Amino acid sequence: MSRTVAISKFVGTISLGLLTGLSYTLSTTTIPSLLALPSATPAHSTFRHLSALTSRHQVFLSTLSASALIMSYLLSPSRSRHPYLLWATLATAVGWSPEARSKIRGRKAEQKASINTHQRAKDMRKEGSWTEDEEWIADEEGNVNGEVVREGMEGWKVRQGIKAGIWGVGWAMAVVGLWGDGA
Repeated sequence: MSRTVAISKFVGTISLGLLTGLSYTLSTTTIPSLLALPSATPAHSTFRHLSALTSRHQVFLSTLSASALIMSYLLSPSRSRHPYLLWATLATAVGWSPEARSKIRGRKAEQKASINTHQRAKDMRKEGSWTEDEEWIADEEGNVNGEVVREGMEGWKVRQGIKAGIWGVGWAMAVVGLWGDGA
């Protein structure tokens, strides 16, 4: 049993560290590189692809981390149930909660940053569901507004930086807790 608990603590801590590194790298390296692209169209398509992949990886890593840490807390003997496991799990949940809430409501948090394709805009016009709020999607030719794309990317970059900070605090708690456990 103690081996299972130790392994789950390590898995939770490592996946939380990977989650922190993913968000940190996105906010400090990847998005600034995309912002330097000369045209909004390739930046937009690359950003859409990146945000979709990022979301999948963050869901996987946050689920893995939270479940491993909470499992190690529940499987630990009562004298070994340290609160750092709960705090690290809480940090994992808090870092992911804005996207979780928006997905539950049926919207993505990065909706305004992730501009839909020209086909979607044409379909919306045909259906009559096009509104002025959705003017940021694309014009009739499928061109995207560079300022709106930049604004969306910069907002996403800030959110990734905040997530990296929250997950980094949770990771630091988990590392110090593991060190204190002697695991």
